[in-house]
Amino acid sequence: MATIDQKSQNPSLNAANPTGAPSLSEPFVEGFKIEAKMLKTKQEVIDALSSLQFLEIVDTKSNIAVINVERRDIQKNPYLFSITYLNPDSIEIIYSYSPEESPKKRRLEVIRYFLNLITLLEDVYFINHKQLFQVIDNFLSRMLEYSSSTYEELFSKYDSLKEEAERLKKQLVEVTAANESLRKSNLEIKEEQNKLLLRIKELEMVSDDVLISKIQTWLDEHNYEINIAEFARINRVSEQRVEEVLNRMVREGYLAQRE
Repeated sequence: MATIDQKSQNPSLNAANPTGAPSLSEPFVEGFKIEAKMLKTKQEVIDALSSLQFLEIVDTKSNIAVINVERRDIQKNPYLFSITYLNPDSIEIIYSYSPEESPKKRRLEVIRYFLNLITLLEDVYFINHKQLFQVIDNFLSRMLEYSSSTYEELFSKYDSLKEEAERLKKQLVEVTAANESLRKSNLEIKEEQNKLLLRIKELEMVSDDVLISKIQTWLDEHNYEINIAEFARINRVSEQRVEEVLNRMVREGYLAQRE
């Protein structure tokens, strides 16, 4: 394959922002690779690039990494960058670009930089120019998508994308409002639950002696008959609790069951 075209977000560049300052959108990463054979030693390859003092060149065990940091984020981490790997049998480059910028414009910048770089490697590398031309051709075919379009077609695409962006922004506002409404409802429900739990605890704090006294008063006023459900509702206790106290009163001789 002449090209490797990978589009993915780079998690290593999404560091936390402890200062609270505005952070950049997480960049995307792409790259491509061509066949090339290293003809000289690593040191000779490094010497061939010595004139480019803005580059950081790292000699690893397996290759040479040529790092070009063009922009950093607020934490001083690389944001816009390219890394060219000079391998014994290939040359590979990966580069980042911001979601806010044109990918095609960024590819053009990287291609230009890459071509300038490999011109310095002509004496130390044998480069497969056929694959290099394929990479350039692949890039140009993407550019032609727009250069061959009429103004009306370009404006139509732009207008369509703009309307879609506005629609998504409106949906985001609606979803945010709905989430806020749900949050408030959840808080209200939680507050109501807390009130009910507190009331239950208050009811549970009524002693058996107080409940026995209330039952005796009820029996005196209702001809020694008790509607458990009604009594529980008026006194705000559970029916089960009323039944338990009634059974206790029978056991302890306060009441006698009718035959």
